[in-house]
Amino acid sequence: MIRVQPLLAAVVLGSAAHWVARCPDARQARGLASGAVGAALGVLAVVSLVLHGSVDGSEVLLWGRRVQLAGRGWEASAPFVDLLVAALAVGLAPVASHGPRTLAAILRLIALALAFLGMSEPLGLAALWGLQFVVAAGELRRLDEAHGGSAAKPFVRYQAPALGLVVLGTLALLFGFRSLGVTAWLMAIAVREAVIPFHGWLPTLIARAPLGLVIALVAPQPGVYAHLAVFGDMTGGALAHGFAAVGAFTGVLGAALGVVQNDARRAAGWLIVSQTGLIAFGLANESQVGRLGAVLSWQVMALAMSGYTMTIAALEARRGTLSLRVPGGSFARTPRMAVAFLLLGFSSVALPLTLGFVAEDLLVQGSVAEFPHVGFAVILATALNGINVMRCFFVLFSGTERHTGEVDLTRREVWALSLVLGALLLGGVFPRLFVAGGPSPPGTAVHGHPGSPSKVTDR
Repeated sequence: MIRVQPLLAAVVLGSAAHWVARCPDARQARGLASGAVGAALGVLAVVSLVLHGSVDGSEVLLWGRRVQLAGRGWEASAPFVDLLVAALAVGLAPVASHGPRTLAAILRLIALALAFLGMSEPLGLAALWGLQFVVAAGELRRLDEAHGGSAAKPFVRYQAPALGLVVLGTLALLFGFRSLGVTAWLMAIAVREAVIPFHGWLPTLIARAPLGLVIALVAPQPGVYAHLAVFGDMTGGALAHGFAAVGAFTGVLGAALGVVQNDARRAAGWLIVSQTGLIAFGLANESQVGRLGAVLSWQVMALAMSGYTMTIAALEARRGTLSLRVPGGSFARTPRMAVAFLLLGFSSVALPLTLGFVAEDLLVQGSVAEFPHVGFAVILATALNGINVMRCFFVLFSGTERHTGEVDLTRREVWALSLVLGALLLGGVFPRLFVAGGPSPPGTAVHGHPGSPSKVTDR
């Protein structure tokens, strides 16, 4: 099945990327890229409003294919989430490290992520997965050649085999070898979502690559959507329970490693690893409540962690490398940046009155019955991640009255962060805007038609 709304936004960003890459100046390119994201948000909002009242969730046949004009719940909110991620990735991108071609690559990655949301068949998802790999690897190699870095090698070392697994899994599903197809896709998703022990590429990438590019690649979490689209309610059995256990282990270990980092980038990287592990744990949960928590956590992670990480990028552009060894910040000099950093960090670890709080509550409730011991990992990981956020906040924004002349958030940065914080707060009050209808599969080669009540297991 094809969904129209995210594909329209993808066309806007993909078209704009060509002109952004041709800009002679990084500031001009950033302005054009920000305008393109705003235009895509406008197009998506207008189309959603026009279609919502009359054809929400309806389907039509076009050239023999089912086309969904407007989605509901997470299918409708996910494209907005990806565009808000794009707003952060380009709006807070330092011009020194994000030239026109890097900004164009960011737009292309988000466009492909949006196109991902517009597809539900494994073959189309595999093609888009491969295109994302090509765009990201190409830009990382170009940056390595230009600046003498080494970000591309670990990325390719992990993601090239993952792409091979996606191809294998897709072919297996097409030819009826369901068990092999599910296993191959799950292994590829584990690599893409940086589940331990397949995580090695992410901490390295976030330490060496432009953070806007990293966020555009990581935050949309296409592996989560692939899990929902290809497998839907894949619960029960040794395979699903094993995936849940690995996800819970990743959540706790990633959180523990984040607490002991001495660099702000690496601390943020391990926070992302921990959050993706908890999402993987929730997706394999048999409880509908737990799976709702996983879907909400997916969107919270995209919004909150993107804002948190890009605030680090903005602060790094003002101060240089951000060490966590000794406190060296001045809250009085950058109060708006400090408050945004703290709120976004806490939103990702269940700050009350935010969407993250709702997501964490559902995830814990849903895991208690099925995983009474492993479910405790969610609480432990959340506590450790909270310590990580507080430690980074105090080290980066307190400790000295002196400063190096850095300025607070600019108007462009305030707008981008305000949109994201507003979405998180609105989601905390009206969570049904993000998950109305639940995480039911949109229909695939495995499940058949949309809304199929059948449950996929690996038994």
